[in-house]
Amino acid sequence: MKKIKEFIEKFLAKEAECWTKLNFNDLDAFNECVRELYMMSIDRVGKGLGVSERNDLGIFKRTEVEIAENPLINKSRYIYKLSSYKSKIYNEIWVAYLSMKNPIGNPNEVVFSDGFIISEIENEFKIIGLMGVKLNDLTMEVKGWKGNIYNPSDLDIKKLGKFIKTERYIEPGNYDNFSLAEYLKDK
Repeated sequence: MKKIKEFIEKFLAKEAECWTKLNFNDLDAFNECVRELYMMSIDRVGKGLGVSERNDLGIFKRTEVEIAENPLINKSRYIYKLSSYKSKIYNEIWVAYLSMKNPIGNPNEVVFSDGFIISEIENEFKIIGLMGVKLNDLTMEVKGWKGNIYNPSDLDIKKLGKFIKTERYIEPGNYDNFSLAEYLKDK
């Protein structure tokens, strides 16, 4: 689990670096950073990460004052826990339960937002799937997890495989009546 945690921390640092470069109006460096981020995932997952190359800064163009006052510079997501599973497709997979991008506040004031599914592909760790919290359309209450992007399509967040173990790092907040319960589950 130590190597997986190191991989996901490296991935999250690269993701934060991408947003920082965009917020510093450095378009070329941002696009290069996005390409490096995509190399850490399989092809179809990369486009679902919520960050993609840009031709111009558009609405992301920041003034010097906005750059100086931006609290989101170099702010990585929080890792709440990692779980490992024995998978029929990939042999072993891990799920990293994460906060939202650029979290504001202490780790235990924030709730689960995403889960990144990781496996070893050709001797390299890669993000192979994404899952996000599922919200009730009317109440915006969290109702569980939904799969976002998968390759192969038979990877199912409800059937990840046989649970092996979990490591917990930081307890999330419970403002959504979901995150803390999920954190405490052996899954």
